Amino acid sequence: MKKQVFRLFMLIIVILVTNCCQNDSAKTNQFDGSILDFYRKYSSFTDPGEYEYLYKNLPDSLPELCSLIRAQFINQGWELNMYRDQIPKERWNESLKYPTVKSALEGLLSYDSSGLVPDRKVEDRLVLICRDNAILLASILKYRGIPARVRYGFAPYLIPDFHSFHVICEVWNEKDKRWMLVDPSADMIDISYDNFDFSNEVWLKMQQNEIDPQLYGLMGKFTGLLPIAIIVCTDLASLLGTEHPIGQYPPLFDNAVQNDNRFTPQQIEMLNKISELMKSIDADNLSELQEIYNNTPQLQFTRSFDPRTINAENNTSEPMKANAEDKTGTKDSSIHKPIIEFADIPGGTFLMGSPEDEEGRKDDEIQHKVALSAFKMSKYCITYEQFDLFCEATGRKKPWGRERGNLPVTQVTWYDANEFAEWMGCRLPTEAEFEYATRANTTTPFYTGDCLTTDQANFNGEGPYTNCEKGENRNEPLPVGSFPPNAFGLYDMHGNIWEWTNDWYSEYNIEDTLNPKGPETGENKVIRGGGWREPAGECRSAYRGGGTGLYPGTRGAGISFRIVKSE
Repeated sequence: MKKQVFRLFMLIIVILVTNCCQNDSAKTNQFDGSILDFYRKYSSFTDPGEYEYLYKNLPDSLPELCSLIRAQFINQGWELNMYRDQIPKERWNESLKYPTVKSALEGLLSYDSSGLVPDRKVEDRLVLICRDNAILLASILKYRGIPARVRYGFAPYLIPDFHSFHVICEVWNEKDKRWMLVDPSADMIDISYDNFDFSNEVWLKMQQNEIDPQLYGLMGKFTGLLPIAIIVCTDLASLLGTEHPIGQYPPLFDNAVQNDNRFTPQQIEMLNKISELMKSIDADNLSELQEIYNNTPQLQFTRSFDPRTINAENNTSEPMKANAEDKTGTKDSSIHKPIIEFADIPGGTFLMGSPEDEEGRKDDEIQHKVALSAFKMSKYCITYEQFDLFCEATGRKKPWGRERGNLPVTQVTWYDANEFAEWMGCRLPTEAEFEYATRANTTTPFYTGDCLTTDQANFNGEGPYTNCEKGENRNEPLPVGSFPPNAFGLYDMHGNIWEWTNDWYSEYNIEDTLNPKGPETGENKVIRGGGWREPAGECRSAYRGGGTGLYPGTRGAGISFRIVKSE
């Protein structure tokens, strides 16, 4: 079971990633001709092979080059949601299909023979991860004789208050005689070394109890000691030019998983030594690291697995099969997915937002006409019972809750909610879909009319809507479905618990009237519906939560979600 959980962890890294903190003076002193020559040469993964000709007429500046690279790929972790309707489902993760620069270039040419072009159509891009942006940039720079190396670590700038697994490039700046950090996935050039956490430094800080290891890795999925150690080994292999295929890991982690995610004192000592040597990548240290790697089979990436194929429509799955190199083997298993009851939401038009004379109206509720296609929405918020099955299947930690069962799940980030939806073959509702589904063909502040009572919904009854009677303040969430549904058969659309939507918060684009999806980027996500602590006015159909401070990584007791799927 532990091995299966670990392999699922590794699979999450494959799918979702999608994610030596040395001082600058140390970096500027690492001018060594042999080192620079080493990082000018292609490695097995940066070698473009016969497609080298595609590099001849590319932009010279790093910003232009990074933008061009981003135009070739769709990042599976944070861009795919915008393009799901344009990319066939079987292409939603192509990292295993295109593991090297050469294979990626071949894949790009199969869709558009023009090569690396800035105006590549969405449907002609490859769905890959940050690693693929980094190895392509390194490959192009090496073609020009510029030393470059791919680095694995943790980025604190991707998710607030979290250090997310990320892959970037370290590029030699010949003018200043120093290395500099470039993140082609985020168009960030010459990043301060204080703003990227190299895995070896994180490992050493963890050994000294200077950091919380649960803030490093893949948020809500794979954090702590194991991912930090995995990235140390991955970065080591990359520095040595011995990149490994996506989906492989070293035997060192088999042993740790078998021992309750603990390394032996000898293994910790070895990782400590490697991490110390990686502080300075000079010729002597690189030679010693190569010797350690060559003589330590535990560190070499010889374990591999085939990813599990999940059929989300009929809740069946094919077993993950161990590669012939994995002598231990795994047992066939199935993922048991929760049964979700859906309501059919008919397509139609409605006035989104609120009229100017609606009591409690906010300035961001500008009323405008919207047309939506038919879709299905889960009748209830996702419950702890349902989300726990997801956690068991994917090996993630279950969210905290004093009670579980049929209560709406809480302590889940937007990322958690989105990944549950994807696991179920669904998605999160857009803001427009949520309001349309809430209203259920009504135009009043609530689908119950001009008033909302605590016999109809769970909210703070001591804060009634204008001209309405006070009610009960239960001061806690209730099991889903505790009150009658609206006309569309949906429960708890007012009160009980706030719910994540897919959209970034922004002023409405009133020109976007057909199936609007909100802006492509932003800082805060929109939540809808109100909760048990809120007054009635914040449970209105048009009320928008999340204007400030609601980052997608926010985790709290007052937010849950439901899922939808297109007709």
